[in-house]
Amino acid sequence: MKRIFCFLIVTGLVTGTRAQVAENFNTRNGVAIPQLKGYLQNHCWALPDFDVAHSKAEYDGWLVPAAAITADQRTGIYTPVLDVPDHINISFNWQFNQTFEKGTRRWLKVYLTDPNNIIVSRLDSIECASATSQTTYNKSFTGLMPGIYKVYLNYQGKGGTAQIAIDQLVVSAALHYPEGCNTSPIAENDNIIGLPNHTATGQVTANDRDADHDRFNAYLISNSPDGKVVLRGDGSFIFTPNADFTGHSTTFTYKVCDNGFGRMCSQDATVILSFPDESVSLNDFAGLYNDGGQVLLKWATGYEFNSSRFDIERSIDGRKWTTAGTVKAQGTSTEKKAYAFYDEVGKNTALKKDLYYRLKQVNNEGKVAMSRLLVVRVYNTPTVKMVSVTPNPAKNDIAVTTQLNESSYVAMKILNAEGAIVMNKTSKANAGANSFIMEGSSNLQPGAYMLDVTVNSKERMMVKLIKE
Repeated sequence: MKRIFCFLIVTGLVTGTRAQVAENFNTRNGVAIPQLKGYLQNHCWALPDFDVAHSKAEYDGWLVPAAAITADQRTGIYTPVLDVPDHINISFNWQFNQTFEKGTRRWLKVYLTDPNNIIVSRLDSIECASATSQTTYNKSFTGLMPGIYKVYLNYQGKGGTAQIAIDQLVVSAALHYPEGCNTSPIAENDNIIGLPNHTATGQVTANDRDADHDRFNAYLISNSPDGKVVLRGDGSFIFTPNADFTGHSTTFTYKVCDNGFGRMCSQDATVILSFPDESVSLNDFAGLYNDGGQVLLKWATGYEFNSSRFDIERSIDGRKWTTAGTVKAQGTSTEKKAYAFYDEVGKNTALKKDLYYRLKQVNNEGKVAMSRLLVVRVYNTPTVKMVSVTPNPAKNDIAVTTQLNESSYVAMKILNAEGAIVMNKTSKANAGANSFIMEGSSNLQPGAYMLDVTVNSKERMMVKLIKE
């Protein structure tokens, strides 16, 4: 017999053809005949009362019944879940190992089932002839209700010992899942910042994913030992602490389960909740210069708790401070919030003078916290508009912002009290605003330092640093 069989094929064909599922029940790399049924079942084929046997004709595998045939048993072949359109074609080869004895009957029925193997509709019924040579079944079905189904070939019969063999099953419908089976979603661990009063809200599934694009829901596995977590299916949660909890962190675990066919769940993921001491987390404090004598101050908060306002304070010597303005705060938030303030400082004050800024953070109870300093120097030359730095490396690495009129080279150096370079960084910067971080500067030893920022070896800014 001509060898026409091949490996498992799941393919989206070129324009003009349709995706199809083809299975020839043959050996493949690393899978011999005795392991083939298990391999197919692991790819969500169901083969009740069928085994994969060796074919002497083609020297590879075909499907044969594993038990004596009856008229009512559920012997058959279920494909994996398929995306069935409004019309499909089904084909397969079959033959018997001997001619029928007197009174022998064999028949096949073709069904569509739901993903749980419940029959939805019968497509065809085939009375098998007594054929020991290969016979091909090939038929198209139209007017179907598109949906997610399995194709089920049910084999039954009466009398005799003739045994069928089925091979080369092809269905012109795509697998619903690329590997045949639904795969587990993935839940990632999370680190979420709560509030100083030890409450927390958030979303744990934003970074979780399902490779099959199934929807999924979150389920709490273990609650926090320090309070109560209420976790909703969409991944949002509320944490309420125990009355005596005063720690800086706590944890809980959860998993996500998809709504796929053959429902799957992730491994457990751990959520770490951290609780800061400060009522506001301040980030990205920087300044930009606008022509006309305006300094644009920008900052952001990572979280806020009971915050009332920000007073923007300015100094020209770093000692005497005046309030340049006030910006209303968010109140309470666990999301990043951006703020901006235009300081109408005037050209005469701004040009060639160091402007010192700080933020006074005031909460609703009147408590005050001061931000780190921001030093702004306005140049307004053909090359450089402005350079600003945050020169307090006590908690954060030093940040440098350059506002350039053209592409330039920016050299940044930190010198110790003896004038020796302890850190340096050089970068090419584009026209516009550029931000740089002096990584590791927060780890400097306590003492006095000098920050030297030079643009194109011409415009230079020197700022004193004190590391406490």
